Amino acid sequence: MASLKIVLVCLIAFGWIACPRGQIMSEEDLDTAYRGIQKMRIHLGNNTIESFYPIVLSELSDPTQLSQVRQLPGTYDMIVTVSSIAEEFKDLLRKYGLPFEVYVEDLRESIEEHLRENLRLAEDDKVDEFNFARYHPYDEILQYLTDTAGRYPNLATVVNVAHTFEGRPVLAMKIGVAKSTPKRAVWMDAGLHPREWIAPATALYFIHQLVTRYGRDQTVTDLLEKLDWYIAPVINADGYIYSWSHPARRLWRKSTSHYNNTCEDMNCTCLQMGVDLNHNWDVHWGEEMASGDNPCNYWYHGRSPLSEPETKGVSDFILERRGTIQAYLTLSSYGQMWMYPYHYNATKIPPDHEDHVRLSEIATAAISRVHGKQYQHGRSADLMVVETGTSADWAYDKAGIVHSYSIELRDTYEHEYLLPPAQILPTAQELFPAFIQVGLYVWDGPNYEYVPYPTSGAETTGRLQDSAVYQWLLATSLMMMCIFTRAASY
Repeated sequence: MASLKIVLVCLIAFGWIACPRGQIMSEEDLDTAYRGIQKMRIHLGNNTIESFYPIVLSELSDPTQLSQVRQLPGTYDMIVTVSSIAEEFKDLLRKYGLPFEVYVEDLRESIEEHLRENLRLAEDDKVDEFNFARYHPYDEILQYLTDTAGRYPNLATVVNVAHTFEGRPVLAMKIGVAKSTPKRAVWMDAGLHPREWIAPATALYFIHQLVTRYGRDQTVTDLLEKLDWYIAPVINADGYIYSWSHPARRLWRKSTSHYNNTCEDMNCTCLQMGVDLNHNWDVHWGEEMASGDNPCNYWYHGRSPLSEPETKGVSDFILERRGTIQAYLTLSSYGQMWMYPYHYNATKIPPDHEDHVRLSEIATAAISRVHGKQYQHGRSADLMVVETGTSADWAYDKAGIVHSYSIELRDTYEHEYLLPPAQILPTAQELFPAFIQVGLYVWDGPNYEYVPYPTSGAETTGRLQDSAVYQWLLATSLMMMCIFTRAASY
């Protein structure tokens, strides 16, 4: 019973398994822990999360069974990991007059279906082909980066940006035609939050499009002649691997660092691990809810600004190229939003606001032309809520990167973080022309004359269907079919 009690108090946000090595839950305990999980949406009305959350936590018998999914203006989505706590939590919400709804009765079923579909697609993989239509574990992503650099040595280079807490490399792909003088550059990263698998998948697709379109697509060719692109598909490699290790960990949000933290204010005695890497940047760090100081919480911002090797390494890399990197794009999910500074202040307007609005309008228009999906654009604090220590605000305020954008990918509320593999390619395809527009805008500046980038092209998936040989075979087959059909009519 004592060991089970330790297990229960260690269940926290989006992993429900948060003790460091040596205290990791067994597979049997994991399976037990992850039954009866519900997702709830609280309608705040005129209330703020700060006005009720500490009160509810103080009255709940086991607050470690609560974790947040997403906070948007007027709503607060939660996961409750034990059915008995769910009923207790609902009673407290009724007590304080907060309307709520249970919008997922069994999260376990949703997770397992999501993983089964991805596994089915993996079984259909072709030898020596990277399937962009499914999610990939970290080792396959590293192999793809290595293979791409080997296949396009004059265009693509793998660079080591940082190391994780567990010593893994944080790699970026540098793509561009080498010049004798420094070139302007665009930075893109993904995977700060491990559960957002669509973000690394989209970054990988963009890498593929750049290297395969060079020499065939005039716009891409010109951009790679003019600009360098740094694309880091998985910043939080430790957390990403952790999110693949068991279905119960699929929605893990933080890193896996641990510094003998305790959780006294949450009635939690076990050591906790992980930092929200998008709250750890050196820009108004630690000014969010006081609970951000608590290592038990899913949004724990760390011991100090840039305390984590991942954020420190990336920030050093970018600052070393200050003045060269002129756009910063960070990919996450979900919500379908293209956001610009500020996230830390709801009233402060950045001096480059008009530039932000114009490029955001261009980018979201480019997105909608592909599959008709609408992405909102606006300041982060307006579209979401005030949050501090975020990477996009840091890039703008501290690295001096004017075009700093945080992009929330598909979807809205249907699948959330469990976006089906069938939506990977449509998501990546619709973002591709938007990223191209960012490059064009960076090169031409505010005087850029918007020209819609073509939404069709041979390169769509990265599979055989996209090769020039395949296109020739397809055209030949169609021609032969026409000949035979015509002959048969005589």
